[in-house]
Amino acid sequence: MIQRNKAKSVALYTLLISLLSIAGVANANQGIQIKDIYFPQNHTFESHQLELSGAGILTWGILVDLYAAALYTSQQEKREDQRLVIHYLIPIKASKIKQVAESFIRKQQGPEKLERMRPALDQLHDAMQDVKPGDRYALTLKDDDRLILEFNDSEVITLNDPLLAKAYLNIWLGKDPIDKSLKMSLLGQT
Repeated sequence: MIQRNKAKSVALYTLLISLLSIAGVANANQGIQIKDIYFPQNHTFESHQLELSGAGILTWGILVDLYAAALYTSQQEKREDQRLVIHYLIPIKASKIKQVAESFIRKQQGPEKLERMRPALDQLHDAMQDVKPGDRYALTLKDDDRLILEFNDSEVITLNDPLLAKAYLNIWLGKDPIDKSLKMSLLGQT
């Protein structure tokens, strides 16, 4: 009985810590602050205004915060631009980022689709580098199916592969994402 109560206490504590780290401080006119990271309410990309949909944090296990992320979307009905900004909190090797991304794409899309997008996926991954705390990657999916990767606000590569563009953002926003609570936070549903 004592073990069960202890397990419940640990579970509740873990849930509380997760909720506090995800919550961030929000103001409709000023954006969202998570830890020391500020995500502004608006972002202009290629002269198009994108608005902050939501932001959250990805925690590994119960104690290690990997990164904070924010999703920006266009508010115009005819455009479907999406921009995911990832602000890293710990150092991560590029090889680990690539491995995790590929495993989620394989899981979500299946091995056949993964192989169809292999050339573009390899180009994208070859453009990635190790990250340290404070580094940022941004993935922008344009309505014309271009996928643009930026590292610390500098464009690294642009790919014209609609299958890869959608599959890559689905790592965070798809049916079976990397973290369901992060997905809900990014979509502004928490």
